[in-house]
Amino acid sequence: MQINFKEFLARYASGLRSTRHIEARLRFPRMDFYEALTRVTYKKIFGVWPDLENPRTLSEKMCWLKINDKRPENTVITDKYRMRGYAESLGLGHLLNQLLGVWDSAAEIDFNSLPDAYALKISNGSAMNVIKAPAAPLDQAATRRQLDRWQSINMADHKGEWYYAHSPSRIIAERYLDNGGGDLWDYKLFVFNGETRFIQYCESRYSGIRSLFLSPEWEPMPFTYDRFAPFDPPPPKPDQLDEMLESARILSQGFALVRVDYYIHDNRLLLGEMSLNPVGGYTPFTPEEWHLKIGDWLELPDKAAIAA
Repeated sequence: MQINFKEFLARYASGLRSTRHIEARLRFPRMDFYEALTRVTYKKIFGVWPDLENPRTLSEKMCWLKINDKRPENTVITDKYRMRGYAESLGLGHLLNQLLGVWDSAAEIDFNSLPDAYALKISNGSAMNVIKAPAAPLDQAATRRQLDRWQSINMADHKGEWYYAHSPSRIIAERYLDNGGGDLWDYKLFVFNGETRFIQYCESRYSGIRSLFLSPEWEPMPFTYDRFAPFDPPPPKPDQLDEMLESARILSQGFALVRVDYYIHDNRLLLGEMSLNPVGGYTPFTPEEWHLKIGDWLELPDKAAIAA
């Protein structure tokens, strides 16, 4: 039998690009690949297999949702371009940053039509951004090549987030945001069953990120991610906190868990993006007891209610 190697590589190469992918294929040959990859990735991060029959930790519950919630609306809110229409449909279009352009490929970008500063983002990717700061040089050819590389990546094959594979890959340009000194403060609201349970504040994103978890009342929480050291004192409570909490409640309706990310620029609240599986669905909290404590806050839906 002759094998079409180009077709074979196109279908399977991304699924064999790491030991995790090989193990997922070999250990669970009859299982949906994204479910198998989710299980293997969890084992690699936490050292034990996830209990997806009786999920208890936050990461186990996120993995359960990733595997069982295949509703098409998941592909909309996690797409940086289509999320804009979702926010507008809920009357929250005023929270969107200015859209400067959208293209299907890097070759289509007209750099001369863009202002001096902007952000280019892959709509169905994560951390795939080109930031053009004011007066900074930009190698257009190198930028196109980088965007082409990013668009060729199937992000669903990274941590099993299937919805990335079902979203068209586009490049969007948005207005450049800066709180001064090149930094941009980030407010990530973890919304469980419609209620914000905690907020992750991030700063110094380009020079050694600092992060702190806070309650909706803006009190420091007694946990962090194991790769971040907590800092003290906490940042000032933003004037827009109530607006964040209310808009996050509206945006998260119908979803068991959503992380809603915001920025504040020129005293205006702006919606950044929405994530169904923060950190890909694997949250390495420290101290470890918070894996279970936070997991208790999330109520999973009935499988029949989220059947695609």
